[in-house]
Amino acid sequence: FYQAIVQYSFSHPTSTDNCLAKRSPSMTITMSSIAWLPLAVIALLAITFIIILPFYTILLAVITILRAKWQTRRRGHGDNGKHGNVTTRTALSPWSRINTSFFQGNVFHIRHQPMVHSFKYPLYFSVVDLDEASDLFGGENVHPHQPVEQQQPMLNPKGSLWPLSSLMLLRDDDHLKNGEGLNNHATDPIEVQNNTSTRERISNLLHERTNGKLDFRSTINGEDKNNNAQCDASTTRRRILLVTHLMYYGYCFNPVSFFFILKPNNSNREEEEIEAVIVEVSNTPWNEMYIYVLHPDSVDTVEYSVFPPSDNVSDIQSKKYQYRLHKNFHVSPFMTMDHDYDWRFQVSRNRIKAEVRLIKQKEEDSSSSEATTTTTNNINGGNNTEKKNNGGQLYFTGGFDIQRTIQQTSTYPLQLARVIFRFPIYCFIIQLWIHYEAVRLLIKGVEFIPHPQGSETGASKAIAAVMRPVFAVMDAVDVWWKKSRRGKSKSA
Repeated sequence: FYQAIVQYSFSHPTSTDNCLAKRSPSMTITMSSIAWLPLAVIALLAITFIIILPFYTILLAVITILRAKWQTRRRGHGDNGKHGNVTTRTALSPWSRINTSFFQGNVFHIRHQPMVHSFKYPLYFSVVDLDEASDLFGGENVHPHQPVEQQQPMLNPKGSLWPLSSLMLLRDDDHLKNGEGLNNHATDPIEVQNNTSTRERISNLLHERTNGKLDFRSTINGEDKNNNAQCDASTTRRRILLVTHLMYYGYCFNPVSFFFILKPNNSNREEEEIEAVIVEVSNTPWNEMYIYVLHPDSVDTVEYSVFPPSDNVSDIQSKKYQYRLHKNFHVSPFMTMDHDYDWRFQVSRNRIKAEVRLIKQKEEDSSSSEATTTTTNNINGGNNTEKKNNGGQLYFTGGFDIQRTIQQTSTYPLQLARVIFRFPIYCFIIQLWIHYEAVRLLIKGVEFIPHPQGSETGASKAIAAVMRPVFAVMDAVDVWWKKSRRGKSKSA
């Protein structure tokens, strides 16, 4: 009887069996498609970043070079008979005397308290001479520093780096976002912002934060006409270097940028000294920005010192500038506000070093918000030992050491392209590194410090929603661990 039932079931399949038989091929195809989908995505990303983006970036760099040669030859023929030898003029590249470059090196962070935590990552910065910014990236993105009535029609309005600049772009809108250095009493603030260069805003900001003691606004629109070594500080033209990340492939993110204001050395006009530093700090994920002005007469600076170059030949051979100031801006969600910054900078033509230390304020110091500036100049003798923590507790050390990697040749755009296609989404990678290290700190049990003003953004709310159950689990594990230890101690 059993054998008869089995034979009947095989010879007369039910309707359900027929449906399954009919649907099984499509189900098989669907399951196989789902299995192959991640592999297809990985393959597409690999093709994009290994083949398409490098090829596209190099293609734009080649077009940039050919465009520059065509424009140079065109101007040379136009000037024939008026401005000398055409061959000499056409041989010059628009980047032959450029100072703007990529600097590559490493960035490091060391957290000393309350948990030891450290990391080190490769780093590259764009170091832009603001006098060259409009010519490189175009007046539409970087406003030239001449008054509107004095501005001449640009020979290259899109900049000499176009079309490569469509992949690596400097914009005025990405810096000084809070309106620093603008005329707040203007009748049309938007027009003032659109017609005010970053260089002019920097000079206005320095004049404001130093209570008028540093004023070189008269040199914004003209060259330094004083060539003697002891020229008036107000008429000496400064060079401003912006150390930052550009907008790469349409995305820009800067945890910190630096404006180095450099002045000629009184004894050697070929060398430059740091006169002031503007530190532009952003916080994640609140998307806020704050400006610190570091100068002996700045309202932000508490202590200032200068030290001679190191005797170590492997170290950067330039003076070291040290600034100490109070922390006024919430940056890391794992650090309280009662700290002091201790910044140290060294700048040369081909190398830049920066280091910052966060020092926990002593109780008597944290209670007072006012402090007088102490200036120490150790160049001409005396104690060259750098200032220590002044009784405070060292909580954090970080910094970077970067060196020039781009040379002043006719292949300048190709050198830039080589760097950016190696790290095409570098600003996004920085975001990933920041959040990865934040997760590591949370796992180690470092306390999360909310924004002191209660500021919230969509990103911060999303992170809070994701991390809330994580914190709950961590608290439950902590309670369980303490109870288990108490139980063991009682049984012992």
